Amino acid sequence: MKFASVCAAVGLALPLAFAGPGVLPASAAPAGLTLTTGSVITDPTGAFISVQVANGGTLMLSQIVVTCDFFSKSKKKLGTSSTTLFSTFPGLTGADQVRLMGATSATSATCAITSPN
Repeated sequence: MKFASVCAAVGLALPLAFAGPGVLPASAAPAGLTLTTGSVITDPTGAFISVQVANGGTLMLSQIVVTCDFFSKSKKKLGTSSTTLFSTFPGLTGADQVRLMGATSATSATCAITSPN
């Protein structure tokens, strides 16, 4: 099923600037979504960051993808990873962790909502 069909099936309007399957510009995230993140934590297997997306809109979103870039203290990009939050209803907040295996030297991350479906 094409992205446009999925959006139509759940009542979402397609953004004006569509960047490809499953990828939307950060500015195209549906109104009412608020992303918050915790601190980067490392352990012997890598790094992770807690993420939450509050759905203050009026539509249930079947999937919300949050993607994070992890960086070392010297601002060197160590890699990118993502998580998918499922069935986020209006008024509720979905939460998960984004983990990057092997990134034991990560000290910071930047995260964005990259694909609300």
